[in-house]
Amino acid sequence: TWLPSATPSAAPAPHDSTFSRLWLAFATARAGIALALVLLLSGVKLAGVTPVSGWLLGMCAAYLGAAVAVRLLMRPGRAGAAFDPQWVSSIGVDLLVFATLQFLQAGGIYYAPLFAVPVLMASVLGSTLLALATAAAVALLLLAGAWIAGLQGPGAAAARFLQAGLSGTGFFALAFLARQLALRLAREMKAARQGRRAAFIQWQVNRLVIETLADGVLVVDADGEVQAANPAARAVWTGVG
Repeated sequence: TWLPSATPSAAPAPHDSTFSRLWLAFATARAGIALALVLLLSGVKLAGVTPVSGWLLGMCAAYLGAAVAVRLLMRPGRAGAAFDPQWVSSIGVDLLVFATLQFLQAGGIYYAPLFAVPVLMASVLGSTLLALATAAAVALLLLAGAWIAGLQGPGAAAARFLQAGLSGTGFFALAFLARQLALRLAREMKAARQGRRAAFIQWQVNRLVIETLADGVLVVDADGEVQAANPAARAVWTGVG
């Protein structure tokens, strides 16, 4: 019989294995960011540097609980999916929490860089539409935040709008580049699956051909160990034995 060590994998690694690892990485990062927000705002409040309302801390604590629940209880959906409940529970929640913190400038901290997480998550794991829609939502939220801040202090409104516009443009560029890398990764994964499938088919053909040969055929590895033998070779070996 043919030894298992000589048999190529008949079931290649699933297509979603890399996708699942990326999803778990993003889910873990979201939980880490939520924990950092809770600790940071708690430290700012205890230090008395700037006032931080209790409901903001409660919101960050709820965000931490939601992020941990997604990480532990949910499983990645289909790669390249557009809008579905899972994306709402992750990307939508991120946008809501980060926008609230940015509008209120809780603790006197600039929170716009946190928007990179939902943009990257949508670009790498979702569809092109989802990536661009997320970047557009972030740009609109930043512009809305600049407008609200301008109402409170119109002196620096132009600078705030310029900063929001540049940040929004940067998030669009980030979404585009990340999406291109994700598409390239998907093409390479597809080519690898096709290569494994072709190798398995070739192995099956070679096995059928060798099995029908009248001459004895042995397959020996670099260490001199026999990895495979056709019926004629096994018959000779049995006769010698």
